[in-house]
Amino acid sequence: MKKIVFFALMVLALTACQKEAVQPKVYGRFVPERKDDFAWENEYAAFRMYGPALRPENPSNGIDLWLKASPELVVDSFYYREHVLGLPYHINYGKGLDCYKVGHTCGAGGLVVMLDEDTTDQVFVGGAYDRWEIIEQKPDKFVFRLEYDSLNVNGHILQEQITITAEAGKILNKAEVVLTGDNNYEGIMWVGGGIYLHEGAEKESIFADDNSGIVTYAEDALSDKTAAQMNYDYNGSTTQGHDYLALVVPNGGACSTQGDVLYAVRAYNLGDTLTYYFGACWSEWKDGDKSFPTQEAWTNAIQEEASKL
Repeated sequence: MKKIVFFALMVLALTACQKEAVQPKVYGRFVPERKDDFAWENEYAAFRMYGPALRPENPSNGIDLWLKASPELVVDSFYYREHVLGLPYHINYGKGLDCYKVGHTCGAGGLVVMLDEDTTDQVFVGGAYDRWEIIEQKPDKFVFRLEYDSLNVNGHILQEQITITAEAGKILNKAEVVLTGDNNYEGIMWVGGGIYLHEGAEKESIFADDNSGIVTYAEDALSDKTAAQMNYDYNGSTTQGHDYLALVVPNGGACSTQGDVLYAVRAYNLGDTLTYYFGACWSEWKDGDKSFPTQEAWTNAIQEEASKL
């Protein structure tokens, strides 16, 4: 009898260890209850992109950013809090907040396209995605694909396919982009990622290096006036630290600003696969002793991760 009890206890202990070992660190899903959002996260930050149900509000193919205070998964709890409990995720209740305004822009690392033929140097973005697909979902890795049927780039109608990979322990998400469509286009197209610079963006908060293809940016987390007012009304807070963003085009690229967009791009041929990386975090984020209290610390972490790509 004692042997049976001992064996049962061992099985329970092993089961508990296995459950602990497979605790998810990465997560994502289609969110039909919030107008077809597609959201995902790893330890460092959460993101979302906009779907067909939001199209009447003129969304972009840009990326929204949710700041997290710790590695805890928050996507489902944020949506539940907002849409069931009526507690806006624009307010920090202790675990993070959505304070990054996207509008019809590239947001926090979304696809941007520029053309040499466009003398205004406009940065083109698209609209809501048309289809989504989850390719791989594991506790430490999440891969999904979004497809866009009508990306209008200066009158050239293209189709966009973007495959995004988020992994545990990696600050940067991987984006693999394929553009197809206007086979008669013969000019030079520049494609990569962009970061929307909100009102009040300072040059001193921008790091850009063409040789490494790295850009980083830091801004007041409450740069959006609506989020700032909501947090002030809730708890009298006038600051929520800084959010940090980054882009990497491996092996170098054109890294600069145009208007309110900070970008990292390279020359691109239709039909090719272009790979770039994007990531973000919060000055209030902590995992043990690990944190990013300054933009310098954030940039150093991005450079280190980029060196392994």
